[in-house]
Amino acid sequence: MLQYQAQSFQAVRQAIALSLVTLKECTIAVAPQVFTHPHYGRMVHSLINVLQQLSVTIAIADTTITLKPHKMQSFTATIALHPYCPIADIFLCMAPALIKNEVQSDILFHGVTHSQFSHSTGFIRYGLAPLLQQFGCYLYSATKKFGFYSATGTAATKVYPAIHKHAGAIVTINRITGVKIYIANINQEFALYQKRKLAQKLSLSDDTIHIVQIVNVTNHGNAVDVFFISDTIPGMLSFTLPLYNENGAFIFEDSMMDRFIEQVAKECQKNYDYFPLPIIEEALPFIVSAGHDYTIVEKVNPAVATTESYELCQLFAP
Repeated sequence: MLQYQAQSFQAVRQAIALSLVTLKECTIAVAPQVFTHPHYGRMVHSLINVLQQLSVTIAIADTTITLKPHKMQSFTATIALHPYCPIADIFLCMAPALIKNEVQSDILFHGVTHSQFSHSTGFIRYGLAPLLQQFGCYLYSATKKFGFYSATGTAATKVYPAIHKHAGAIVTINRITGVKIYIANINQEFALYQKRKLAQKLSLSDDTIHIVQIVNVTNHGNAVDVFFISDTIPGMLSFTLPLYNENGAFIFEDSMMDRFIEQVAKECQKNYDYFPLPIIEEALPFIVSAGHDYTIVEKVNPAVATTESYELCQLFAP
């Protein structure tokens, strides 16, 4: 039985995903900082609860998860999550194993679509899926109703059978092509300020940055999607302003605005030379599931070799 000490919630999620992909039993010792964090501690239990409902043999005792995997079959279902549970985390945990089936899976999620603690549901479709297509893996995610952290939305997702495909060369020099700013129950001046600042920092023309007003949302929300292209491969990085803390309390203050814009600009600028690391990290379990040598991603971004995601692939490698 494999043993791993996970230092982050992402590592917990990906260790479970790789166990379900490789069918290797494992124990995951979860670091104290994960359990003491109100959101991530709650998410560990949410993830286990969903998998148990899908008949996965997984249990937790104290801070250690034990998993005895079996092949996950394709399924069609509606999964209702709580208003502090990001849909992306649940989807990214089970989807790598589902691509090994010969029939697609269709899952309608009710949960959080945009959270500062996780990827958005849009990231799956516009950030992750285009890269995975180069490896024969196909995903789909459509945000039907926005649900900013502390409120539930809806996303329709599909996981298609992987096909055998030789991964060709991927050009890694990126060009930002546009930005979308989403606001819900917020004055448009808020978004116009973000638009001006991001245009300056990312050297974009005014007509490449669009503001989208979200309706039918029960709380406040603000997110920024930055779109780019690497040769012919499109991608996207998504950022959500933390208007609410992990317990759902409204915490916004004016000083947070400029810090958020700086975070967005800094993250995008450091990804000019290589394919963005957050996308590659999330692609790894899928690449393993599709039968590719995971080390191929070093050519796309050498920094991936220093990540916990890469370390997990080394542990679970056939």
